[in-house]
Amino acid sequence: MDRRSPQRPGTAGGFWNGGPAPPGLMNLSTQILRALGDPVIAVDEQGDVIVWTPAAERVLGFPVDEVLGRPLPEVGIRVETLLFGRERRVTLRRREGGEFPATVTATPLPGPDEGMVLLVKDLTPWIGPGGDDAASTDTLIVEERLGAAFRGIVEATGSDLDRSGRLEALAQSLAEQGRRLLPGISCMIAVVPATRQDVFHCLAGAGPFAETLVNQTFRREETVLDTALRGKRVVERNDMQVASGRRDLFVAAGVQTMRAVPMSTEVPLPDGRRALGAIVFYRAEARSFSDAERRLLDDFGALVGLSLQRAEVRATTERAMARLQLAVDVALDLARSLDVGEVVRRLVRRAAVATGADRCALLRIEGGEDGEMVTEAAHDVSGYDGGVGNRGPVAEQQLVRDAIARREPILGGQQNLAPMAAEIRRALGDVCHTATVPLVYGGEVIAVLVLSRRRDQPFGKEEADTIKLLGGPAALALRNSYLHARTEEASRVKTDFLDMAAHELRTPLTVISGYLSILREGAFGPAPPRWDDPLRILDQKAAELRRLVDDLLLAARLETGRLEGLTQPIDLREVVEQSAQAADDVPELLLPQDPVVVSGDREQVSRLVDQLVNNALAYGREGSPRWARIELEARPEQGEARLAVEDRGRGLPPEVGERIFERFYRYEDPDHPMVPGTGLGLYIASELATRHGGRRGAGPAHVTRRVVQQYASPSSRTARPLRPRRGARTRRPRRASARPGTGRPGAPPPAGSRPGPAPAAPGRSPRR
Repeated sequence: MDRRSPQRPGTAGGFWNGGPAPPGLMNLSTQILRALGDPVIAVDEQGDVIVWTPAAERVLGFPVDEVLGRPLPEVGIRVETLLFGRERRVTLRRREGGEFPATVTATPLPGPDEGMVLLVKDLTPWIGPGGDDAASTDTLIVEERLGAAFRGIVEATGSDLDRSGRLEALAQSLAEQGRRLLPGISCMIAVVPATRQDVFHCLAGAGPFAETLVNQTFRREETVLDTALRGKRVVERNDMQVASGRRDLFVAAGVQTMRAVPMSTEVPLPDGRRALGAIVFYRAEARSFSDAERRLLDDFGALVGLSLQRAEVRATTERAMARLQLAVDVALDLARSLDVGEVVRRLVRRAAVATGADRCALLRIEGGEDGEMVTEAAHDVSGYDGGVGNRGPVAEQQLVRDAIARREPILGGQQNLAPMAAEIRRALGDVCHTATVPLVYGGEVIAVLVLSRRRDQPFGKEEADTIKLLGGPAALALRNSYLHARTEEASRVKTDFLDMAAHELRTPLTVISGYLSILREGAFGPAPPRWDDPLRILDQKAAELRRLVDDLLLAARLETGRLEGLTQPIDLREVVEQSAQAADDVPELLLPQDPVVVSGDREQVSRLVDQLVNNALAYGREGSPRWARIELEARPEQGEARLAVEDRGRGLPPEVGERIFERFYRYEDPDHPMVPGTGLGLYIASELATRHGGRRGAGPAHVTRRVVQQYASPSSRTARPLRPRRGARTRRPRRASARPGTGRPGAPPPAGSRPGPAPAAPGRSPRR
């Protein structure tokens, strides 16, 4: 049978001519193709029609009998221009001559034979009938190219997200898309930087001429690009070799025509900008672009503007987050030290790096805007003199005065160099731009940062925002360091006073004690009996005063680190026994049978135990006998010993459990009478324990004062000074024994026996 005949084997319902197929499949295919509302056409490798659905007959007007087995009729579909999988906008013609807009999508025909299936979509219900200028061939070409460019923009912005918002890479990809819009053109994207809004920066370019402009910066005024951006309108000129302010560039490149499409936004960016820049198209001929080409370029420019606006928003947000992170880092860095010198050195260095400044100086303000300024520190990338210590009136520097008065950064030019020293004038002589930043805390300007740039790049809004973020933690760090310095000075003065007072009191106290001893011994003759009580009271008060002087002197030496000592093996059990025996009221003892040898200065360890015991006895419960218990526990596994002194006193609130070890701190219970004292006892005990490598703590209820002391290692059994000093004397430790629970001298316990505790308070078991 003739292949071009309307009917031949394999026809199914008059619209299939693809050869024999299984009956079931043919019935299903027939039903599917008949059900489709849009035309479906299939052609073989020779271009002859092999499928023509009823929808194709209805929309295009050609009966199936006229087209099957014959070349595709002239309906406006050029098969050779179609690409598989790509939809193309076309204008189709019906048999009676009418035209309508449609899209045609080509897909390969399944099977061994080459061919294609055409899916036709009538667009009349959506955009109306075709045939006018909107559906002309040029317009369709423009729309097709714009669609391709739009897909390129989508791909570019998508990859930009993957590249974490690199604006340069995105702009270059968009410029390359713009160059492909029309043959023989170049495309350049120029932006207005956030830090310098008086210039254009050529961010990206594609094409011979545009590529030579990349990374160049031009001033905005009196340029064609600025005219377009300020007027928010497209500007096209074909006399650029005459009209341009840089006509040398256009003459050298042979470019005459330019079309500039402005990129701006009604909603300001996070940094306050509304003008983004412009996208510019160039070509060599002095020939204007056609209406279709203008529409293509302008629409593409609008798409590019939206893409760059989105990228700028993201980049601005990331810069804001980076500034916030920088402020956090600066705050943490400054908080690492309370030394004023170290804080100001870190601050000026950090501020210079964060803002891209060539020099940063910190001026301490004394007396406000009518006072004086003192240079505390300076960081200069060129190594110029910092002028540390220079002093001058605030009134001499108007920028500093304005910053103090307004409490906000002042962006300006060079400072007043006239009153400055010669070396400072040399350092600041070539400075072009400055930012003067007040550091405000509690409404008071405590210092001023002066940032300087020697290059012609003014400080912008973003640098000002960065400076403001740095100002808060910087002011707080400076204030804390100043307060710490004042506190340290006050503490030093107080310690020096205590040391001096203790030394000055010791001499007259020694004389008083000596004369009391002479009176008691009767060196001036027998004392009348009525003197016995006064002499006894004077002797007690002299002893109390002697202990106070010793505590003051010891506390002062501990505070200044001037306390010296001799480290040697000592039996802590023996020290405890002697301290218990010397106490006014003998405490209960829970001691191990074997010696507990630790390393330390014997006199200082004895003082530690004395302070704990005296404190426990002093703070007994009113109306109850004075009572304390000392428990010493050896811990060979941990290599340490534990000493606990317990009382039945008033107890402590949890919030003051650690404060009782502070110098001069005293906790007074309003329900109990005040106990005489200075608040130095537990402080001395705590410092001595720390000095000997121990730990201390306090229980919250009936107070238990605990000290954990390390064992003496075998290598430490020889005496050595705690601090190197000349003339340190080695004292042999004295051995003494006491019966557990009594503290009195006596025979040592039998071998193998273990001392038992003294009777505990009712309802309480001995601590072990």
